[in-house]
Amino acid sequence: MIRKEVVNCWIRIFGVASIITAMLLLANSAHCQPVTTKPQTNSLGVVQYNDNPYIYEAVQTIAEVTEVDGNLNMRVKPVGTYMLYDDIVLLCGMPTDKFNGIQEPFLMTYERKSHRMARGVACHDLLRVDSIVPNERIK
Repeated sequence: MIRKEVVNCWIRIFGVASIITAMLLLANSAHCQPVTTKPQTNSLGVVQYNDNPYIYEAVQTIAEVTEVDGNLNMRVKPVGTYMLYDDIVLLCGMPTDKFNGIQEPFLMTYERKSHRMARGVACHDLLRVDSIVPNERIK
């Protein structure tokens, strides 16, 4: 038969091991990061992001312009690329008024994230179009 001292020793060892295990489990669960479902606001109340939400495309020439379900589809030749390279950009709506008075080359700024689809292709909101004017002082 087992003596009382041996049983008491095993009970103490089991109790200490249980406490250590519980402490380690609590420490591990406290280390996990909380998950939030809504964006956290900052103290200034302004939009804050880590990735640029816009795409800036410097266009040398416009190769083709078509209309796809009421959206502007443009095939453009970017600045600094070889002659046969082109980009195709589908812009939401018909923002042709933003191109008034703009000469080639120009800079298009549109949102990276698409908000709508046209025939299964994402269309982007055009924010602005700026002419690229060479600086005469730099030669």
